[in-house]
Amino acid sequence: MKTSYKGYEIRVVRERCLAGYSLIYYDVFRDVDGLHVIGDFTESEDTIRTITKDLKQRVDEFIETKGESEDLSEEYEIVSED
Repeated sequence: MKTSYKGYEIRVVRERCLAGYSLIYYDVFRDVDGLHVIGDFTESEDTIRTITKDLKQRVDEFIETKGESEDLSEEYEIVSED
């Protein structure tokens, strides 16, 4: 699943890993400059929709803390869209 949220692209997919079991891989990128904000995987049994909802909350927190929540405060500087 790929979705846009407040200027960020959220990608969440469930795929089999090399060991043969299912994992959920997720990434969040800032649209304006491609900054990779979040990238990880989980063995969770949660749905893709639930993980996406959680990531939207993390994006909200990232915006509110100006990047500090993901240890990206130096990279947070807003890039103007020309």
